[in-house]
Amino acid sequence: MKDSDTKSLVMKYLKMTVPHDVVAPESIVSEGSLLNIQLLPDGTLLELSLVHADPDEIRALLETSTHTAHFSREVVEAQNDQWYIYQHCRPTEQTQELLQLFNDHRLMIMFPIPFDDKTGLTLEIIGSEADIQSGFDALPLEVRQRTSIERVGEYSPMDASMVAALTERQREVLNAAVAVGYYDVPRYGTANEVADVVGCASSTASEHLRKIEARILSSLARE
Repeated sequence: MKDSDTKSLVMKYLKMTVPHDVVAPESIVSEGSLLNIQLLPDGTLLELSLVHADPDEIRALLETSTHTAHFSREVVEAQNDQWYIYQHCRPTEQTQELLQLFNDHRLMIMFPIPFDDKTGLTLEIIGSEADIQSGFDALPLEVRQRTSIERVGEYSPMDASMVAALTERQREVLNAAVAVGYYDVPRYGTANEVADVVGCASSTASEHLRKIEARILSSLARE
C-alpha cells in the first residue's frame, strides 16, 4: 500500500443505551454483562455472558430455546449468585442486524456490555467520526428514537485501561457517581445519592469511591 493510500483517523467514542428488547425480546435474565460475542461465518453466534438469574431457569430456557436447541450451551457458577452462560446459538434477527450493521460501518464494540431489563444495554463503540455517524444513522428509526446517547468524544486507550482495572461493581458505582454529578465541578451529587442509585449503604458507596479513585490515580501514575 502506498503512503498516499493511508489515512490518519482520530478515533471517536460513543456510549449509548439501547432498549433491552431490541437485542433480547424475551429473556428471564434481568441483569448481567455480555463478556464477548462473535458472529461466525455461518451466521451463528458465540456468546459469553455473566448474569444474575436462577440457574435452573436458565438451563430450562436454553434446553427449550429454538436458538440453542441444536447447539452447545453451558451454565457455570461464578460467585455471589452470578452465573456464566456460554452459548453457540442462532442470533435473533435483531441481534444479527445490529452486529452486521457494526461490521458494515467498521465499528468496534467494547466489552463487557452491561445490561438490565429496566435501562437496557449500554454499548460503548469506537470508530471514526464518519463511521460512527453513518452507523447510528443506519439504525432503524424506532431503535434510534428509543436509544439514549450517554457520551461522545475522542477515544483514549488510557481511559479504557483505567476503567478495565475496576471491578464490575466499581464500574457500576463510578457510572452512578458520574450520573448524579458527584465528580462535577462544583460537585452536585453526594455519596448518599450514589448509594441510592446502586442500592447500598452510604458508607459502602464512600468506600467504593475511595477505592475507585485510588485505582485510577495509580493507573495514571504508572502511565
